[in-house]
Amino acid sequence: MHITKLSLVNYRNFKNVKLVFNKGINTVIGENGSGKTNLFRAVRLLLDNSMPRSATKLAEGDFCRALGDWRGHWIVISIEFNDIADDEASQSLFLHGAGNAEDVVFTRATYNLLFRPKANIRQALAQLSMGDTAALERYLDGITIDDYETVLSGKSVADFNDPAVYKSIVGDFERVDFPRGLNNPDVGIRLPNILNISNEVSFTFIKA
Repeated sequence: MHITKLSLVNYRNFKNVKLVFNKGINTVIGENGSGKTNLFRAVRLLLDNSMPRSATKLAEGDFCRALGDWRGHWIVISIEFNDIADDEASQSLFLHGAGNAEDVVFTRATYNLLFRPKANIRQALAQLSMGDTAALERYLDGITIDDYETVLSGKSVADFNDPAVYKSIVGDFERVDFPRGLNNPDVGIRLPNILNISNEVSFTFIKA
């Protein structure tokens, strides 16, 4: 099993980026301050279960500055795996309530960290009248980082790098158009804990 793709949306200096990796050794090259350390931290947040659980509770400074006003937006860190072994131990990591390992075999899977407004905030945004930018601004002014939650999900099919998909799930801030449904199935199945896959996944990054 190895990482084939890392997607970052609104995370630190990455407003919207998708990185594709090959099996084996991958070299990440960039000047100082280009975001290499942020990239590795994003991977650790999803895969390193030695990090304290509190590390996944992000802060205002974790939102991309290019975003402008972060309030109401989501941070998305998504990793795609490929070549998942067909043994029971490896398959069980990605079942997520799908049944027994004997019933279905996964060769590819996606795992997400979503830092998003809590349900009551998302519900209030959905109740705003479409196009009422003044009401949106007033409501956003009252949002703090304590109104956010971290959600881990598996079996996601949403491509958050696609602006249209992001707007359909998170909301269109320009048009003031937010989804009524709070649990879009494309986001995937909510997971209770960080996946314990440090001994299963094969990845080697060299920072240069």
